[in-house]
Order: sequence, then structure tokens, then C-alpha cells
Amino acid sequence: MNYRSIKNIGVGMILLWGYSIPISAKNAFEKQCVPCHLKMDISLRKTFMDALLVYGGKENMKAGLAYYFRNPRKDTSVMDEDFIRKNGVKPPMQIDNGVLNKALDQYWQNYTVIGKLH
Repeated sequence: MNYRSIKNIGVGMILLWGYSIPISAKNAFEKQCVPCHLKMDISLRKTFMDALLVYGGKENMKAGLAYYFRNPRKDTSVMDEDFIRKNGVKPPMQIDNGVLNKALDQYWQNYTVIGKLH
């Protein structure tokens, strides 16, 4: 293998790595949140509104949900008692903090009405 081949492989790896981070972050919400909510028939909008009532704003909601996803407990869930009794509490998420934050940003963007009302 010569220098040119090694250089091309290195450049290719850097390009793939650079493109994979934004793609995974951009699609984090669709990959990490939507499938589970669809499978369990849980409205993302209703869950958003419930979380907003509990946490009161964007930063508190993101921090609270991020903590909950890492340390889920019945007493810190925004899901109602009937849901928890029927389905239990979700297992802790194994997700990179950056990807989780991007997913929560996307969740906020998708469901907030702040700045969208005319």
C-alpha cells in the first residue's frame, strides 16, 4: 500500500465520520422516539404537552426528559398511572448524550406552538 492509498482511505474515513454524525443526530428523533411511540400507540403530541405541563419550558423539559431517559422511574414519569400500570416504566436508554439532545431538540421543534401561532 502506498502513501496515496493510505491518504485516500484516511480522507474517506474522515468524510464518512463527518457525514455520519449529522445524519445520526438529524434522524435521532425519527430513529429513537417515533418507532417506540408508534409501536405502543402513544401520542407524541400528548406526551409533549404532558411533559411541558410538568417541566414548564424548553430547557427544563429537555433536562428533565434527558434525566428520565437515563434513570426512568414511576415517580418521575409524565405518563399517567393507567399507562404505567399496563406497560410499566421504560428501560433506561442507551444513547449518546449528543444524539439524545438532538432528538429532544427535534421533539421540541416538532411539537411546540411557541412562535408558530399567527
